[in-house]
Amino acid sequence: MRARISSFVLPALIVVVAGATVPFLVGFNQYYVLLALQSVIIASIALAWNIIGGYAGQLDLASFAYVGLGGILATTLMTEYNITPWVGMFLGAGVSATLAFFIGYPLFRFGVKGVWYALSTAALVVILHEVSIMVLGSFDYYIPFVEGWYYLRFRTWENLYYFSLIILAFVISLNLYISRSKVGYYLKAIREDEVAAEAVGIDIRKYKLLALMTYASILGFIGYIYIVSQRTFSYKTFDSSLSVYIAIIGIVGGLGSVSGTFTAALILKVVEEYLRGYLGGVLPGLHLLLFGVLLITVGILRPEGLSTLTDALVKKVKARIWGGAP
Repeated sequence: MRARISSFVLPALIVVVAGATVPFLVGFNQYYVLLALQSVIIASIALAWNIIGGYAGQLDLASFAYVGLGGILATTLMTEYNITPWVGMFLGAGVSATLAFFIGYPLFRFGVKGVWYALSTAALVVILHEVSIMVLGSFDYYIPFVEGWYYLRFRTWENLYYFSLIILAFVISLNLYISRSKVGYYLKAIREDEVAAEAVGIDIRKYKLLALMTYASILGFIGYIYIVSQRTFSYKTFDSSLSVYIAIIGIVGGLGSVSGTFTAALILKVVEEYLRGYLGGVLPGLHLLLFGVLLITVGILRPEGLSTLTDALVKKVKARIWGGAP
């Protein structure tokens, strides 16, 4: 039992300890700490997507519908009513999960799947994008700076980065726990063959909806941290391209692979920012071209994703820690 608990807690602790050294390694340079913060946020979002996309096999393209909804709600509560984000983030999680239920229930009830499910979820981002234009207008809203843990706002990025590391550790642990649980086995069976899964008695609608609501609630909670890292929010927060980007990370990392998705999120985010920073000023858009070439290369050389490399490395580490335990 102790070894089983360690199998999903220990990897998260390792990530936290290793991640905590980053600000020291970069000399507390605020640009690099902010980049690390944004990378951790993207990794958390991608790992949340892994629950619905990797385990359950549903190509969900609505991640930034839930990020935007939860984030804007928590931010508005703070700026307009002085309600701490510690409350607002949980409310954002609840509202996002509720939206996921009302979207997912009819889709799963009527058997919408595959490309039609992907298009339906992509449409949700577009709908919220247009609704937010009507509600918020076409303005960018900057968050007034009020420092302190009550507002989760600080003059430097380190505290928010450490807090985001804790969220990442939770999402990693949750992924690993689900993977080894009955729910995880049911979701993987659904991913491989829905008809066969239903034939052996698995309630495919129930478990797909559970995966969707879990994923949405995590993103709704993370939304406030994402908006703070961007320093602003608007209708653009409901970003279809970023939702596709998250799905790409999950696919490149390997469906259902925690280590692969985590690695892909960090690599792709860092490479993207590096190319944008060093090539964006030389030829605008060139970083997107090279980023696309990188994705195509990975698709050709590793069509199954990075999981074949990262999972093998994880198994070697496990063998050293537990003396050959799987």
